[in-house]
Amino acid sequence: MNPYEVLEIPVGASAEEIKAAYHGMAKKWHPDRYTGEAKAEAEKRFRMLAEAYSILKDSARPEDRAVPAPGPGSTIPIEPAPERPPQAKTPEEWFQEAKAAAAAKSLDNALGLVHYAIRLDGEKAEYHALLGKLLEETNGDKRVQVRALETALRLAPRDVESAILLARTYQNLGMHARASRIWTEVRQLAPNHPIFAPPPKPHAHKPPAHKPEPDKPGLLDTVKAALSRIINRG
Repeated sequence: MNPYEVLEIPVGASAEEIKAAYHGMAKKWHPDRYTGEAKAEAEKRFRMLAEAYSILKDSARPEDRAVPAPGPGSTIPIEPAPERPPQAKTPEEWFQEAKAAAAAKSLDNALGLVHYAIRLDGEKAEYHALLGKLLEETNGDKRVQVRALETALRLAPRDVESAILLARTYQNLGMHARASRIWTEVRQLAPNHPIFAPPPKPHAHKPPAHKPEPDKPGLLDTVKAALSRIINRG
């Protein structure tokens, strides 16, 4: 694969040109814009774009890099060093780049990178788990998300977080029987997981304590007090 041909840019393009070409073509070939056979072709193109961009972004020639001028009396022109051929990356390196892109919230780029990692090695549970998580965050194709999470659990049956996400996805799709089965498995694997913690109880509201009012003097007490004052004056 020639990354320059994939991105349709000339050899020696600047970092800004590489980035602009990638974002423009990634938007054009994003799989969510297609269905059926066209979607499969778009996914292939999208992965190739991500691979080409990843190869070129770190080795791009800065626009302002100057070639030093020949010294006085020199007859041999000084030429820039030849470009090194891109080195093939391992599936794990693609996966680590996908994780870094996801952490930086570059989700479309992360999707392309993890798709390519899976294409190179489809037997790593963490690759499929990341794909499922990214599709959840980008509101991607739920069928693809379900397949990714089911594959992750087939390869790593004790992956609690992927099981929780799959159970929630089943619920959102109305597949309640499957969701219930997965929730049961999650509870068996991690009975103390925070998701099973009971909701906090609301604070009981106590009515303010009623203070008894002081007894008011009755009519007889009032008359006695008046007679006492008259006698004392006399």
